[in-house]
Amino acid sequence: MNGRNLGWRWPRLITAIIVAGFASYGSTRLFISSRDGDKHDAVDQQLIDAAGHVAPVFADEPEVVKPAPEPIAIALNVDRASSVQSFLEDAGLGSGEAARWSDLFERATDTQTLEQGHSITLYKDPENGSLREIKYNIDDHLALHEKTYGDGVLRSSQELITYTIRPVAVAFRLRDGFSHDAARIDLPQPIIATLQNAFQDDASLATLPRGSAVKLIYQEMVSRDGTTTMVTGLQAAQIRLPGRTLTAFAFRDANGDAHLYDANGIALGQQELRFPLNFEYISSGFSFHRYHPILHEYRPHNGIDLVARYGTPVKAVADGRVEQAGWCGELGRCVRIQHEGGLVSIYGHLSAIADGLQPGDNVKVGELVGQVGTSGLSTGPHLHFGLERNGEYVDPLAENLGVEHHVSPAMRSLFNRLKQNYLAVLSRLPDFGGHFTIAHPILAANAAASAAPAETTTGPVGERGRMSAIAWTPRHATVPQVTVISGRDSVSR
Repeated sequence: MNGRNLGWRWPRLITAIIVAGFASYGSTRLFISSRDGDKHDAVDQQLIDAAGHVAPVFADEPEVVKPAPEPIAIALNVDRASSVQSFLEDAGLGSGEAARWSDLFERATDTQTLEQGHSITLYKDPENGSLREIKYNIDDHLALHEKTYGDGVLRSSQELITYTIRPVAVAFRLRDGFSHDAARIDLPQPIIATLQNAFQDDASLATLPRGSAVKLIYQEMVSRDGTTTMVTGLQAAQIRLPGRTLTAFAFRDANGDAHLYDANGIALGQQELRFPLNFEYISSGFSFHRYHPILHEYRPHNGIDLVARYGTPVKAVADGRVEQAGWCGELGRCVRIQHEGGLVSIYGHLSAIADGLQPGDNVKVGELVGQVGTSGLSTGPHLHFGLERNGEYVDPLAENLGVEHHVSPAMRSLFNRLKQNYLAVLSRLPDFGGHFTIAHPILAANAAASAAPAETTTGPVGERGRMSAIAWTPRHATVPQVTVISGRDSVSR
């Protein structure tokens, strides 16, 4: 009985022990998981807290890098030709550093020489005086830049020079003669020459009486950095003499050609040349039946032969447009120029044609077109000068060119309006004298074209534009602002 009961209880006892073991394991596991969860929750809370804060090492203000100070610009004109290296050594550079800048200069320009009269600007560090950059005007059109990037690294580049158009007004009273007074106020030589040409038939500048009042407006082009200035031409002039007043106004006619006109619209200055050069004598005249010294036959000679030394300058006898510039068969190198009234002038046997002269170019009276030579069928240095009128050859010694420029009736009202605007400006210039810079570009006036741009590359100012108001400020005197001016093209002779 007892044995049977004991055998029955063993399975139940074993089951109870297994269940108790599982219960103990589960309790222990639950306790350990609870501790791990608390640990993970604490870590997560630390990460959350840290996410909203910046560590002290990043809390300070960022360091500010100060820009390099602006360099000191030293601009000057080369007073005499010299090598780049010697120039820079004189400017304070060591021989080794000067040689590096010079070598780069030579690679960029194929020369190591700074030409006399050219502009150069040195940009130096204001703190230690080291050279940062060089700008050198290769010519009136192109500038070379050399720049250092530290550690001996130099780079060069070339760029076109851009110019701003700046009208300038001048007023002075003669005290010691025109030449002396013009030099005293630094009146540009091209403006003096233009005045002499304009008024040569009315008065000699050298004989203007003391006390004469001179007032001028001319145009100049200034590079953006101010290192280069070029005079483009005269726009208006007024010279008051005892008992009369001389005036000149630049204006483009209906053909687009610029001239200086007086108050009545008559062109001023020389409008034609009797001969295109200074020659020694006429070796052959105009003939329909002349014996040719080379071909040994009688044939027409459609011009005159003017004997002169080889290389003598040959000039256009009147304003016109180039019809041909090149080889003309028996005439060798020649130039043909079309003029008003169906006239064509011919210049043959040239040794050279003026640089850059091409068909379609406009030329002014007295402008160089070539040089005397003996090209083509020629026995010696001379100029063959011929004239055609309406397609027929005419005798240059007997023909009157008949060039007489004046404002056309169709342009008269525009000319009068511009003239009055110029006179308004001139009247406001003080008689005591001064040299004045007009603050904004004068716009040329011609309804057929657009307004002048504020900046341009080198070359003559040739825009036509609308009327515009500008203000001028003095360089050497104090005067009130005035309302100006409508302009036309400037003229330089």
